[in-house]
Amino acid sequence: MLAILIPGLIIVALMVWASTRIKRIAAAAFEAETVETDDFVIQKPEGFLNNLNGDPKYTFEAYSKEFGTNATDIRQGRVQLTVTNNANVDQIIAGLADDGDEIAEDVTEIIGATRYRLIEAKRDENGHDLCVIYKIAVKDSRVYKLETIRLAETSDEFARKIEAFANSFELK
Repeated sequence: MLAILIPGLIIVALMVWASTRIKRIAAAAFEAETVETDDFVIQKPEGFLNNLNGDPKYTFEAYSKEFGTNATDIRQGRVQLTVTNNANVDQIIAGLADDGDEIAEDVTEIIGATRYRLIEAKRDENGHDLCVIYKIAVKDSRVYKLETIRLAETSDEFARKIEAFANSFELK
């Protein structure tokens, strides 16, 4: 009996240790962090996961931990960065309306020597209203288009968080 009890206790202890470690690592992935590459820097807020093995068409991709309350199949927020070589900013902006986005506001912002276009838009996805903020800039003949998407039904706190996410994006 003792020969079975001791190995059983050791196995249970190892399983508890592994489970606790996995939970800690998973929780750490959703903590706030600065993501910095050779081309850009962005502040990922708490509650978002940087999707390292996501869709290859995105240079950067993150999504919120939480899903919508009425849209249980859609995350509260997503952030996607695409980089297009030898593109024209005006053509990319014109393409936003072609993709079904209803542009609400378009402003220009200059940070350092870089000019950014900030565009607020609305979109319908699977019958759910979304609010989108685009931050578009050009560097070395490449157009960077950051797209922050949130469900319209989210709290004011979450809306501020995803807006700060967009505002933190800067090219180097």
